Amino acid sequence: MTDDAAHPAIGLIGLGNAGGALLQALSAHYSVRVYDRDPERLGDVLPLCKHPPIPTASAADLAGQVDLVILSLPTPEASRSVAAEVRPVIGQGTTVVESSTVGVDDYEALQAFLASTGAKVVDVPLVGGVHKLSEGQGVFLAGATESDAGIVGTVFGSVAAEIFFLGAPGNGMRTKLIVNSVAHVVYVTLMEAGALAAAQDIPLATLRRLLARESGLMRPLTHRFGERLRDRDFTGGMSTANARKDSGLILDTARQLGVPLFATSAAHTVYELGIREGLEALDYASIGTLWEKWLGISMAQD
Repeated sequence: MTDDAAHPAIGLIGLGNAGGALLQALSAHYSVRVYDRDPERLGDVLPLCKHPPIPTASAADLAGQVDLVILSLPTPEASRSVAAEVRPVIGQGTTVVESSTVGVDDYEALQAFLASTGAKVVDVPLVGGVHKLSEGQGVFLAGATESDAGIVGTVFGSVAAEIFFLGAPGNGMRTKLIVNSVAHVVYVTLMEAGALAAAQDIPLATLRRLLARESGLMRPLTHRFGERLRDRDFTGGMSTANARKDSGLILDTARQLGVPLFATSAAHTVYELGIREGLEALDYASIGTLWEKWLGISMAQD
């Protein structure tokens, strides 16, 4: 293991797309011990590494030689299998990072499974594409405070454009799943918009340009979620009644054209609920207060 806290011994298990990109980035700073069940994967990424990685015979062989074990595996089952292999050889001086995208329950089960070893288990998933990661410009979500992250902050900081330290264990995974869900839902909404445009001979290039403007896709995030809801500023702007009217009109148009709208139909229901709750005259950012009422939470915060 390491002789110098500034130069920890690092092991990476799993050399798929994300794992290979992470290895490429880490190799600019460290000689990383690696293991993958498919030896060809190391051959694929080896020419891209600045400092040659050190192959190991097994996951257990790797874990017994390092201070930091990074898991980058395709499924929660794969992470559990590797955890069973490494548990006999890790101890209090070892940190295990789950960088794969898994459910919070899966992460907590991994943490509990390794608890008897004394090893620290931290969730640090990646957000964004692997291309930026391979260039050492990854964005990571750490389920730890900056002070508690220790070696994790040092190592991942060397290949990060930014690390968000999110406090509680599991918060890295929780945050990634939220961010991913937004992207996935927005894409469905974009497909609905594209289908409506194409069905009416509206150029898709025009639609893309309009949505790319600050007044397009970014406006609900930066202005309504980021300002109006946070600051409780619901005067002026576009009213909930008018937002409901517009979504009703587009649903009518879609029915006439035979265009299925899934996300838009669901969103329209929320505006209907907002009207019933007396929000019709307020800016439509006010529908965020429905979730506050339902859950007893406040989004008037950063």
